[in-house]
Amino acid sequence: MHKLSVVIAVYNVSEYIEACLTSVLSQVYQEVEFIIVNDGSTDDSFQKVEKLVDGHDNVIVIDQENQGVSAARNNGVKVATGDYLGFIDGDDIIAKDMFQKMMDSFINSDADMVTIGVARLSGEKIYPSSLHERYMKENKTATTIAETPELLYDTTSWNKVFKKSFWDMHQLQFPEGQMYEDIALMVPAYLYAQKVNIIPDVGYYWRSRDAGTKSITQRRNDIAMVKDRLLALEKVNQVMDELDIQGDLRYQNERKNFEIDLFSMIEWAFLAPKDYYALVQRLIKNYVDQEMKTTALEDIPKEKKRLFKDLLANKRALFLLNSYAYFGKKAMRKIVK
Repeated sequence: MHKLSVVIAVYNVSEYIEACLTSVLSQVYQEVEFIIVNDGSTDDSFQKVEKLVDGHDNVIVIDQENQGVSAARNNGVKVATGDYLGFIDGDDIIAKDMFQKMMDSFINSDADMVTIGVARLSGEKIYPSSLHERYMKENKTATTIAETPELLYDTTSWNKVFKKSFWDMHQLQFPEGQMYEDIALMVPAYLYAQKVNIIPDVGYYWRSRDAGTKSITQRRNDIAMVKDRLLALEKVNQVMDELDIQGDLRYQNERKNFEIDLFSMIEWAFLAPKDYYALVQRLIKNYVDQEMKTTALEDIPKEKKRLFKDLLANKRALFLLNSYAYFGKKAMRKIVK
C-alpha cells in the first residue's frame, strides 16, 4: 500500500473544522498522513484541531504565523513523506472512500495525477458544482489535457492526488502572496502531465460560505482579485509558451478565459463604481491585447461576446445597457424555472 500525504490548510474555520476533520479521520484508505497547517487563525480553529486530532498518530500539526493559503500548503508539502500528495481546505468535507478510490485509480494506471468529482455544500444542502460537471461525465484513464481539454475548467487543487515524484520533478508549488493560486498551479500541472485519471463520482464537497465569511471564489468587484487572477492566467500562458502549446488547446484555454475567468471580472461591473469599470477595462484590454492569440472571443455565447466587445472598445454606456439586458434575461430564466 502506497503512502499518501494530505495537506490541510486551516484559517479561521472554527465553524467548519470539526466536520472537515471528522470526514478526514474516517477515511477508508489507511496508509495516509495528514499534515494540518494552521495559518495563524485568530479564532479557536487551532485549539479545535488539537483536540480533534488528539490520539491520531498519523496527523502532523504545524502552527505558523499567517502567511496565506499558498505558504501554508507549501510548508505542508515540505514535511510530506508520502509517495502521493493531496490537499484539502479546512472548511470542506470529503467522502469516506474518496482517497481509496483515487489511490485504486493509480494502481489501475500509473498516472501523474487523479481528479475526482465535486459537489457544492451549503449548510445541509448538497448541489452540483456546475464548473466540475463540464468534464466529469465519465471515467477516463491515462488521458491528457490535449485529449480532454475540458480539464481546463477543473482548476481546483483539492480534488486531486498527485504522484509526489511528478510534483517534485516539475518543481510545482503554490504561488505565494496572491489569490487564484490554484489556477497558476493546476493548468501547468495538466500541461506537464502525461497521464491523468478522471473519476466522475463525487468525492469532494466544496463549501459555499455565508455572506459574512465569503471565500475568494465568492467575492466580486475586488480589484486585487482581478489583478491576481490575471497574473495566474499569465503564468499559464507563460508555461504554454515554454512548451510551445498552439492549436486547439491554446484556443480552448483562451475560450475558457473569456467565458469564465475574464467574464467573472466584468459580470457585476455594471453595479460597481465608475472607477472600478475604468480600471478593469484597462486591465482586461491590456491582457487581451498582449496575451490572446486565437479567435476564441468570436466563438463564445453572443451575449457575453457583446459585453466584451463593448468593454474592449470602452463603450461604457453600451456595456451598461447590455449588462442590464443580459442579467435581466438571466433572472427571468431562473423565475421561469
